[in-house]
Amino acid sequence: MSSDTSNNLIESFNKTFKAWYKAKKGFNSFEKANNLIYLFIFHYNFIRPHGSLSNHTPAEVAGFASDSKSKSSWFAAA
Repeated sequence: MSSDTSNNLIESFNKTFKAWYKAKKGFNSFEKANNLIYLFIFHYNFIRPHGSLSNHTPAEVAGFASDSKSKSSWFAAA
């Protein structure tokens, strides 16, 4: 992967995270921050549809089931 491609992916992630974080108005503790960041990364990498994937989720593209029951079990495992 080229440096430009990597940078574009990181910038896209950062933009999405900043918009999400602003709505949270900060965190009460370091542990809560880590937990919420972990869940956000999980959501971004598996659940959220991506324009570059024709509005499919990364999990769908990878061949994982994408019905709501499967998604619920993903969050339980996370």
